[in-house]
Amino acid sequence: MKGNESPFIIACSLAVFAAVLMFASSGMAAGPTEQILYRFKGGRDGFAPFAGLIADKAGNLYGTTADGGAGCRGGCGTVFELSPASGGRWTETVLYSFTGGGDGATPEGGLIFDTAGNLYGTTLNGGSSEDGTIFQLAAPAKPGNAWTLNVLHNFIGNTDGKYSLGSLVFDQAGNLYGPTLFGGQFGGGTVFQLAAPAKQGGTWTLHVLHSFKGGNDGLDPLGTLIIDQKGALYGTTYSGTVFKEVPPAPGRTAWTLRVLYGFNYVLGGGALIAGKKGVLYGATALGGSSNEGTVFQLTPPVRRGGAWTATTLYEFTGGGDGGYPLNDLIADKAGNLYGVTDNGGASGLGTVFKLAPAQHGDWNKTTLHSFSGGRDGSGPGAGLTVGRQGALYGTTVYGGLSDKGTVFRVAP
Repeated sequence: MKGNESPFIIACSLAVFAAVLMFASSGMAAGPTEQILYRFKGGRDGFAPFAGLIADKAGNLYGTTADGGAGCRGGCGTVFELSPASGGRWTETVLYSFTGGGDGATPEGGLIFDTAGNLYGTTLNGGSSEDGTIFQLAAPAKPGNAWTLNVLHNFIGNTDGKYSLGSLVFDQAGNLYGPTLFGGQFGGGTVFQLAAPAKQGGTWTLHVLHSFKGGNDGLDPLGTLIIDQKGALYGTTYSGTVFKEVPPAPGRTAWTLRVLYGFNYVLGGGALIAGKKGVLYGATALGGSSNEGTVFQLTPPVRRGGAWTATTLYEFTGGGDGGYPLNDLIADKAGNLYGVTDNGGASGLGTVFKLAPAQHGDWNKTTLHSFSGGRDGSGPGAGLTVGRQGALYGTTVYGGLSDKGTVFRVAP
């Protein structure tokens, strides 16, 4: 399936855009080294960090665990902070433990900041209908005091969607946007807007922008959306479509979904990233000559109304180069792409990789790290975040001393 669309003004979600700006160099040097910053124990500290990380200006990292914590028996997940300490050690602080009730449970999506330093995210379960929640974790007035969780919305399944996995994204007016994997009018998932209240302390209001039918529009949107300067949203579905959600024209209220391209295999839910001249980059979980996934480029049409063109930049083999790239890519100022694979590598337990553009349209791939399991971690669960001096930060779902997951750093 191919759709028609004109080039767009390049813009990323706040989280992705911030990560790009944090690059201190144009690329990773040879011989990167990996350091494990934290190994989850599986108790009150949480475990199974499926989502990626975000960083504040001080270099502290924030993320979620889908399980563990002190909120319910066996653990319902956490929001945590990792802070660098003297001697190279990092300290974990659990900012909130979900109880599995009205506050939600199982946060598998990532977090974003607002300008006041509050955190926003989603849970897969819990809430009034057990279909998940959208939450705000309000920063304390004084450092060291408790953070406060506020539920902004309870999902109601077939009405507005269920199971929101991607990170949220803000627009310039402070509204939030995201996808749900299932639910909505046709059961195939939704794209939603959570409209900010007109006054501080007011009620947030959810609007379903599109309910997926499973036809040409695709099925089960997974990844984080990106937003351009005109407020249009771009995303992917698990079933293989790349779409654009266009804001309503003046005087109208309905958004319009346009399919930019349709793949014949699973995309896997990683977010798109925007490049120069309206180009989009992303990854497919399957496909390629070995059916182990690809990294692709989507080029907009030269003429308005023409077809977008897909170009495969790299095909994974599932061997030492990795396989099954489920998660988001990030880019640096030089146009290099970075990501993770869920499996493959030297031990078959996942990799961190770099793709660098070369002459004649070719791209060169470098494996920056192969996970070995055990203390090192395995199964990187989400995309990467870039910190100071170009270091890459991420999470693994498994591995560590207790096999409950890790937070790692790959340095140039």
